[in-house]
Amino acid sequence: MIAYFVMEVGLEGQMATYSGGLGVLAGDTLMSFADLGVPVVAVTLLYRGGYLQQRIGPRGEQIEYEQRWDQRKFLKKLDLKVEVPFGDRVQKATCWEYTPGLGDSLRIFFLDADLPENDPEIRNLNQRLYWANGIYRLRQEILLGIGGYRLLKALGYEPQVYHMNESHSALLLVELLKELKDEEKVRRRCLFTTHTPVPVGHDRFPVNMVKEELKSYDHMNWDREVEDGHINLSKLAVKYSGYVNAVSLKHMYVSREIFPEREDIDYVTNGVHHVRWIHEEIKGLFNYYIPGWNSNPMLLQQVHFIPSHLLYEKHERIKGQLINLVNKQTDASFSSDVLTIGIARRITPYKRNDLILMDINRLIEIAESCEGIQLVFAGKSHPRDEGGKGIIKNIIEASHYVKSRTKRLKIAFIENYDIDTAKALVSGCDVWLNTPKRPYEACGTSGMKAGMNGVLNFSTWDGWWLEGGIEGINGWGIGPKPSWQDNTPSDDLQDMKDLYNKLQYNIVPTYYTKREEWVKLMKNSIATIGPFFNSHRMVNEYISKIHINLLR
Repeated sequence: MIAYFVMEVGLEGQMATYSGGLGVLAGDTLMSFADLGVPVVAVTLLYRGGYLQQRIGPRGEQIEYEQRWDQRKFLKKLDLKVEVPFGDRVQKATCWEYTPGLGDSLRIFFLDADLPENDPEIRNLNQRLYWANGIYRLRQEILLGIGGYRLLKALGYEPQVYHMNESHSALLLVELLKELKDEEKVRRRCLFTTHTPVPVGHDRFPVNMVKEELKSYDHMNWDREVEDGHINLSKLAVKYSGYVNAVSLKHMYVSREIFPEREDIDYVTNGVHHVRWIHEEIKGLFNYYIPGWNSNPMLLQQVHFIPSHLLYEKHERIKGQLINLVNKQTDASFSSDVLTIGIARRITPYKRNDLILMDINRLIEIAESCEGIQLVFAGKSHPRDEGGKGIIKNIIEASHYVKSRTKRLKIAFIENYDIDTAKALVSGCDVWLNTPKRPYEACGTSGMKAGMNGVLNFSTWDGWWLEGGIEGINGWGIGPKPSWQDNTPSDDLQDMKDLYNKLQYNIVPTYYTKREEWVKLMKNSIATIGPFFNSHRMVNEYISKIHINLLR
């Protein structure tokens, strides 16, 4: 039995239990665990107010609302309570179980401390995801790690492996150390997966705050774990886990620099749940020409047997659905016969979501030289990320600017990016643009979803694309291609110039004048990305590479 701990889980679009990539990846992972019949129990937190509901104001400002939802439509409350210590006080937590079910081998529990007998500040822990730092975040992580560990005990589970997906649940180690009284025994039970490629992104709390909140754990010598006056939960997880893995080969080298004490950090490249993300129209083709692809995604290599005209017709139908969505939600007036590029993910400075707008007049010139270009943006910025909010404003301002100058370049922004919008975008665009600053993309998964639908990737050489991208065969890279050990940051100006040149001289001409070659690239994309960058392969790799070795 594997216990899978994660701060957020994206299972369904209407369940406000995720903020973005980490949660959606967790959902894909659990779906593959279920499909493959792996015995897993997952633990996360319930958030009544979700992450954020996004609206864009007239000046491009992001306006945030609560994501209120009715958890009773998806979850069933269990008649069970566990005690969780917060300083001098002992509070209670119950849990809800995901009821639609994903198979007999998987159960998913959502911890909930919003109970009448608890103190107001503890009840508040289940209101919003990622909205506060400091004591609020520490208490959420106590609830997840310690509360989750105690919940599994109360339910009668005895997991052989504790899989900490990011360090938010690292405090479960405190309970394990107390119970097993042997650091080596704890290490033989624990796996830590890190997703963060920069040191400042890891959760750190003042040591005195940790001592105060966990004062009942007198077996812990926090002074041994302190670093610059703080407890770094990722460092804690690295120290007491038998295995530590990054989420791409490139990220492995980045993580070894962040955690020099662990030269043995390994990697398992992320994947996505292919059945979840491939559009129904494409699935129909696969069912007819590649029977068995859904249970064995390796068979997607056989996509070349599908007649090219059928694949292109299906894509055009899917694209038409996306164009209708864009035109219904915006005044961009998109057309189905124009090259459409998607840029959709969390909006924050290192992802450089607006890099393609850096020289807007050059972009207009490229669009004027052909039948046109359409850009569709989507993504949320964290409420405290002023840099990310500035990017959204820049995108909106650029959309107004081009309207007054050309009809060949159109820009749309889809509000409130979520799972359902993502499904439409990754299957309906012609090109999927991803421009993070190297080496800060730990992996990235949106391009995998696009590639499986025959949408061509155009991405910085970082994360998964450094493994999966083949220049001119299944997409295009942006900027110089670094060696695995080269962690120097990329140059914005250099990447911008390469982006515009490849767009003008490779992508635009191929799309508009070489239809057969374009469809061949679509097939190459499916054949090279689908068989490997799926969560079935990822889960099998976790089991064969890590879980089994922990159990020896």
